[in-house]
Amino acid sequence: MIQVVSTFLAIALLSFITKDRILMFAAILLAVLAAIDSKPVITLLQKNAFPIGIFFLMLFILLPIANQKTSLANMAGQLVSIEGALAIIAGLGISFIGGKGVGVLANHPTVLMGVIVGTLIAVLFFEGLPAGLIIAAGLIGIFHQATA
Repeated sequence: MIQVVSTFLAIALLSFITKDRILMFAAILLAVLAAIDSKPVITLLQKNAFPIGIFFLMLFILLPIANQKTSLANMAGQLVSIEGALAIIAGLGISFIGGKGVGVLANHPTVLMGVIVGTLIAVLFFEGLPAGLIIAAGLIGIFHQATA
């Protein structure tokens, strides 16, 4: 338990130094839960954090429509541009790859640890986003399928 708490506190400290408050608070929360040995809460978070995170991500994506910052007619016009078409292709491709990554993360601990470390490095030092974790796992999943 001390090793787990220490790991989370080290992540929190690095997050503080690099000014990534979200990662810092997540690491502190998990350090506290590990320190008090709250396995039921950790299990509950493990089951539900991903779908809740996806919900808030989708909410964020749809907010410009709710704020009426863009109209449906304006959006439709933008989608037929070259930039709009490339955005559709990029969104489709990355979402497809990310979808492949969810199963990989659950079934391959080695991949999970590798993408966690890579994601933490990107988030802490290169202004990355943790969405890269799922996309990286998806790329590994596609690689596994291609070589199987």
